[in-house]
Amino acid sequence: MRLLPPIFKAQSAVSTLTALTDAQFKTTRYPTLTATPLPKAQTEALADELNALYQSVMDSLGNDDARYIQRVYATVVYSEVISRALLAVAEKSSSKRSKLGVWLLGTSLLSFSKILNNMELGHNVMHGQYDWIQHPHLNRQKFAWDIVCPAPLWQHSHNYLHHTFTSIVGRDHDVGYHLIRVTDEQPWTPSDRYNPLKTLILALGFEWAVAFHDIQISVEEYADSAQLTDIMQPKARALFGKIARQVGKDYIAFPAVAGVSLDFGSALTTLSGNITANIARNLWTWAVIFCGHFTEQAHMYTHLDANESKGDWYVRQILGSSNIQGHKWFHLLTGNLSHQIEHHIFPDMPARHYAKIAPAVQAICRKYNLAYNTGHFRTQFMQVLGRIHHFSKPSAEEWHTYTQSISNNNSNNHSTANSATGTAPAPHTTISDKQVKRGFRKFLPQVVRQAIFYG
Repeated sequence: MRLLPPIFKAQSAVSTLTALTDAQFKTTRYPTLTATPLPKAQTEALADELNALYQSVMDSLGNDDARYIQRVYATVVYSEVISRALLAVAEKSSSKRSKLGVWLLGTSLLSFSKILNNMELGHNVMHGQYDWIQHPHLNRQKFAWDIVCPAPLWQHSHNYLHHTFTSIVGRDHDVGYHLIRVTDEQPWTPSDRYNPLKTLILALGFEWAVAFHDIQISVEEYADSAQLTDIMQPKARALFGKIARQVGKDYIAFPAVAGVSLDFGSALTTLSGNITANIARNLWTWAVIFCGHFTEQAHMYTHLDANESKGDWYVRQILGSSNIQGHKWFHLLTGNLSHQIEHHIFPDMPARHYAKIAPAVQAICRKYNLAYNTGHFRTQFMQVLGRIHHFSKPSAEEWHTYTQSISNNNSNNHSTANSATGTAPAPHTTISDKQVKRGFRKFLPQVVRQAIFYG
């Protein structure tokens, strides 16, 4: 069995999706749909217009696009080199103020480099947006971005699963990342009360969540396969190999080189700058991703429709996405994911063209009476926080269901304890339960234990 399914492309992803049941377009907060709100004839007409728009851009690609992505790549490299040099020499500054100034400049430049590497370069290159230029490094097979997640694992969970099943609860695993409740379709549990805290942890360590995301997905996806171990072992080994390289580079190698070349203080400024830059990149990436998927009017879908056409798929991408308004530099730092709608309908189109086609996409949405969700960063971000807070609390019905289940549980336990033997049975403990409780592993999240087991 292949390690990864074929990488998804927008123009060929619609043959597997469902029959329509909802005819009305919902505008309530946190809307959920069971199917496209448009008649089939309209979705097909919409598809023809979007296909023509896509083809016009793809036919226009040329040397300007190749030079652009190579300039982005050069900017990432040079800004990283300069920033690391600044962090190493910060300790040598004559005063505390100048030392802090140099350190802040180096850390800011390294954060910029990592964000640009992650967003405009890595994300877009690994979508295959620049495969056509046949660059030895800037293609989805060869590019390795500056985070702890290996490219093939991300391409499986993101390029294939997320972009194929966008916003379908239970199929799109990016809906809450298995951690945050963001829709009524996800049953409420007591742990959801800590949604804000879990979100903060997710944001601070976003690259780590992305890294282990595909492990969690794949364990479930291939759970019934006889080849589960053969599938998971190379994934887990690739993950730990990438983690070793990233941790070794940022937290061991560069601080050690600075310390040996200069002094211990230089090692500390290098280490602290690397940690801060990684956290800054994580927070920024998380904010952009969540603002593109979990605003107030980002639609969720309840199931997969086996008869969904390409036009229906386009509609689902549009309704399930949110754009962020901003200036040119803002769009660059988001990897143009501030145009999340355009990215979801055309994931393999070079992202620098999204701003140019956005007015045309918005006009098409207006023509077919589809919501085109866009707003300034502050507006979208506050809506995301509002959504997370809203779904941390159960509705009256959900709370009643939960308390009823607790009551039934207690009744069943009481009945069992007073059975013929007069004693309660010993708790059932499996071998895996015992293994989990051994050593430091009992403190690790389940997905990390799974990765260690298969690795």
